[in-house]
Amino acid sequence: MADWEKLSRELLELIAQRLAIEDFLAFGAVCTSWRSVATKEMYDAKSKAPWLVTSTYKQMPEFCSPSRGRIYPVKSPGTRAQTLSPRGWMLLSNWDHKYRIFNPVSSVSIELPALEKLLRTSRLHVEFDRLMQGICVCLRIDRIALSSSPSLSRSYAVMIAVNWDLGRGRLAFHRSEEDEWTVVSRPAETGPPWPKVLQLIYYDGLFVALDAENHITTLNERERRMESRLVLGQNFKGWPYLVECSGSLLVAWKTRGGKGNRFRVFEVDLEKGTQEEVKSLGNASLFLNDNSSFSMEFNAGSCLPGIKPNHVYYVEEKKEKIYSMDYGSVETFSDATDHGRVGQWCRHERQWFQPDF
Repeated sequence: MADWEKLSRELLELIAQRLAIEDFLAFGAVCTSWRSVATKEMYDAKSKAPWLVTSTYKQMPEFCSPSRGRIYPVKSPGTRAQTLSPRGWMLLSNWDHKYRIFNPVSSVSIELPALEKLLRTSRLHVEFDRLMQGICVCLRIDRIALSSSPSLSRSYAVMIAVNWDLGRGRLAFHRSEEDEWTVVSRPAETGPPWPKVLQLIYYDGLFVALDAENHITTLNERERRMESRLVLGQNFKGWPYLVECSGSLLVAWKTRGGKGNRFRVFEVDLEKGTQEEVKSLGNASLFLNDNSSFSMEFNAGSCLPGIKPNHVYYVEEKKEKIYSMDYGSVETFSDATDHGRVGQWCRHERQWFQPDF
């Protein structure tokens, strides 16, 4: 009988690099030598099959693996899945508006400083109080970005877009060593009011935001201010998505034409303040959500069953759609969970999710 525990480390690494996250976790539970290979640092989420996430009628998030046809109910410390982060984390809240970030793979949960602290430690409360006079205004976190995974590093930063009614918003950040929010000012050359923040990501060591006026800005943490990088020249009647792909920063515009949705993708150069249209994604595909997007890349260690390169995956009217960059055509994405009890589950809006540590 073969002694599986004595397989060479090189062979075990080759196997582990090709496993989806469910198998990767099971692989590490086999024995000590296999566990030593299946480390968090070894897993490459960008080349592994994504999940779909939803909130059920009880508002508890559930996760679906389209490639496996399985649903994973996850016991989370919050009742509402507010928004997602490309690094495998999601923002949860209770009805009392206490927020925490949560990783459904590792079950790690971290409470964030209360929004009341954000109001108390800045002039934001003056602006907010003025808006609330005679108006019902709800302060909430709409977008979130992480500088690194808290599972992999004790030192990380969280940036949030705090939006309220009337189409206004502000940005703030928090460092893991602190218990407070730092409010960020607008670029020096622009004035109030701050428009709503549509997209927020962490790219190449920088927090990057895109607002409703098509301004792309980056955080200067020392100055506690956003710096203007460029204004998108397009005037599309659609929705822009910020996403990192193959080391580049992209803006993907979803527009509607005579034949339905169309996507136009532009590569942004933050240093030069320029953009250039991209006609092909090569061996990569985009997965777009309103609040957080990511890319998948095909390589020697890929495990992406059912996923096509050079396509854009998105959700519209509670259906997963696929846009071909080659042909400009749209088709419905079908997975093994489109039947049975999942039919009831699918009535809720789903989002693409990148499971990671």
